[in-house]
Amino acid sequence: MNSVPTRNLIEPFEKIDELVCGTGFASETVVARTRAFQSALKPDRPLCRMIADSLLDIPGAQVAVFTGFVVPGKYPVGENDGPLGAAALARALLNAGLRPTIHVDPEVLETTRWLLAELSADVGVVSIGSSSTVLPVSIDVAIAIEKPGANSAGAMHTADGARIAGGSKPVDRLFLDLHHAGTMTLGIGDQGNEIGFGTLGEALGKINPRTQTCTCGCGCGIAAATPTRYLYPAAVSNWGAYGLTAALALLLGDGSATLRPEEEKRMLHVAAVHGCCDGVHRRGMYGIDGIAGDVSVRLVGALHDLVHEEIARGSKKTPVRDTIESGNEALRE
Repeated sequence: MNSVPTRNLIEPFEKIDELVCGTGFASETVVARTRAFQSALKPDRPLCRMIADSLLDIPGAQVAVFTGFVVPGKYPVGENDGPLGAAALARALLNAGLRPTIHVDPEVLETTRWLLAELSADVGVVSIGSSSTVLPVSIDVAIAIEKPGANSAGAMHTADGARIAGGSKPVDRLFLDLHHAGTMTLGIGDQGNEIGFGTLGEALGKINPRTQTCTCGCGCGIAAATPTRYLYPAAVSNWGAYGLTAALALLLGDGSATLRPEEEKRMLHVAAVHGCCDGVHRRGMYGIDGIAGDVSVRLVGALHDLVHEEIARGSKKTPVRDTIESGNEALRE
């Protein structure tokens, strides 16, 4: 594992974590909650740097990215938060020499394929629960992006407390098995009902009391109980994936690996056309989690500019990571 970098190398990664919290782009309430989530993890360096380093420390890793938040009657073909981030992150992982595959609820399959086409990303997509679903032994890294997680009673919920009956396929058992086997697992989420937030334990309810209640009568709230080795809380789950993409681009010294604003704009339109819903308004539209689409485009622009400005600096003319130490063949090319 790399040693903690000097202050001037840490700073851009700290900025990424701040942007992922929604600083300057989301409401003060959301920003404060997300910062509290991140702080509760007690990281010894920026979260995005720690996670990106760990990914690059597994050369050629087979990475299974899981997403899809499908609720009959509310999000019949899924939310747009999750699939967009999965597409962007999968492309970045591919660029880094890893081998990603995206696993989605069947209702989100075609939308995800269209999103990858917009990014010109040659990444495979399969339905969760299909015969082609990978077995735990074939996964080196498992990532869940805006994927509902079961609470302590085994029930999945929406953020407003409704039980998910049908729709999203549960993958908690897979993540638990991988986690206990020592496989690298990562959860990216925003409100606490997604896989990975079990990592926070009791701190989750203290930071977001809404996770302690639900409307289905199970009495265990919406808090996801499934932990992951790493958790990356974000104001919007897609933004967490975009932040990690930016961190990978910085470490590789390759600005082309990060998402561009125009790509985010196109993906938001594609998702809307295919009926993927804004999670707050519950309809296909140019927006995400109740936030206007142009705000998300500007957030992507801020991450993109940060990466390119840092790489352009004299100290960033070579990759941040030590290619010999990492052993990542992709960095030696």
